[in-house]
Amino acid sequence: MKPNPSTAVAATIATASASQAQAKAPGLVRVLGLKESIGMTIGTVVGVGIFTCGSAQVGLVGPWIIVFTFLSLLVSIWPCMIYGEMAAVLPEAGGTYNYAKRGLNKVWAIIAGWQYIISVVGIGAGETLAFSNYFKILMSALGVDISMIDDRVIACSLVAIFLVINCLGIKQSGKVQNGFIFFFWGMTILWFCYMIPHVHLAYFGGFTMDKMPPFNEMMYIFGLVWWCYTGFETCCSVGGETKFPQYTLPRALKLSVFLVFAVNALFQWFLVALVSPDFYGTLAVSDAPYAEGLKAAGLVGAPIILLCIAITFGGDLSTINPGIAAPARYIYTMAEDHSLPKFLGKISPRFNTPNNAILLVGIINFILIATNSITYIASVSLISLAVCYMIGCLAYLGLKKKYPDLKRPYKAPMGVFGSWFTIVVYAFMLCFADRMALITAAIIGVASLVYFFLYTRGHKDVMPTLEEEIGEIDEPTVKERLHIDREYKIWAWGTAAVTVVALAIYLIPILF
Repeated sequence: MKPNPSTAVAATIATASASQAQAKAPGLVRVLGLKESIGMTIGTVVGVGIFTCGSAQVGLVGPWIIVFTFLSLLVSIWPCMIYGEMAAVLPEAGGTYNYAKRGLNKVWAIIAGWQYIISVVGIGAGETLAFSNYFKILMSALGVDISMIDDRVIACSLVAIFLVINCLGIKQSGKVQNGFIFFFWGMTILWFCYMIPHVHLAYFGGFTMDKMPPFNEMMYIFGLVWWCYTGFETCCSVGGETKFPQYTLPRALKLSVFLVFAVNALFQWFLVALVSPDFYGTLAVSDAPYAEGLKAAGLVGAPIILLCIAITFGGDLSTINPGIAAPARYIYTMAEDHSLPKFLGKISPRFNTPNNAILLVGIINFILIATNSITYIASVSLISLAVCYMIGCLAYLGLKKKYPDLKRPYKAPMGVFGSWFTIVVYAFMLCFADRMALITAAIIGVASLVYFFLYTRGHKDVMPTLEEEIGEIDEPTVKERLHIDREYKIWAWGTAAVTVVALAIYLIPILF
């Protein structure tokens, strides 16, 4: 029997139409460079931690806060390099979820994904509450009383604004992020210079303390200071939207962790130098330790106005933006993988953004903001991210074993040992975390497992090859390579300089 010509033509047209539709199907686009990757990462990390719970610990340990900050840097460097290696190999949206899916299995991947989403959304929610606190202080300093407005109303309004920004596309979000970050750094330098005449080196007291807190309390303090570093792998979450990720992501990770240390150390130095130990009790319980500390020291007016402008419109806003973008990419990737409902993986054809995932992040934000407790949110966030990072390190070991011949554009030095070291340190740290927050993180873990067995396990997906999942990663042209290398050198020298300054400034009270 001869085939019907019209049927054959129709089939050909249908096939061509399907191919054309597939080619035009909306997806993530690679538009972020080194500057945006660093901005997204720095923004996530530098914000709610340092300006709330993290620096409040100055009220308990005084100038010894630098020791806790430096130790936090040391236990963050290795995982940054480990994530840099994995990000260069698997440069796609979803970060730890994708690393665990291939290095371990889908169960571990889902646990990591849920913990990350809750944690980073928690960072953003805590940041909106921190914004509310500092914004009210700023308005009060300007003579405008808005104390009657509930912090949660301000916080939820802010989330709504950033939901719109993120729905307009990652390129737009990246531009906005750069603006917030550079504004924050500019205002920070201005504030530092303005406050130099007011510092009291005697407040450092030769770094002596009458009595150190008990070991359990010191570990709890260390956990809250380490929280000021969490989110260091944010650029991995948007790996599917990063240009030349095999170079950009490892470089962004290596630089960001030292920039975070420098910002933390410098701000903490000024807090110690400006506020008398007599007011440490106020700092220890404050949700806005810098503003409260300046008030206690009698430094009102311009010092508080400059500080609050830097924190609210720079530090806080630069955290809220990636606090929505990063977890949304996890949700999108998990939905694409049948680990979350499929509709959450829908991409906007106009803006190439996972809008449904972004809206879900907004809903979780509203729920967390309703608790109105930055300390509780901080504790849950640091525990969930520590769990996520430990799974990430296990995934690194699994990827080494399962894909020994995989091309690795960047290799973390002593990565295997670093993974085990990180797992042990983070597990030990969690032993001293807030018990209620630990229970919350455990509930999240159980809920993710229940979800897996009731929903995800029923989808028998075939694991795509790396080529199918990631696609072809372009290599930069000679001209482009020269440009990105030159940009990296500028950032590297700048990072080295501010890191040295942040360490050296603590020698001044000892020498003089």
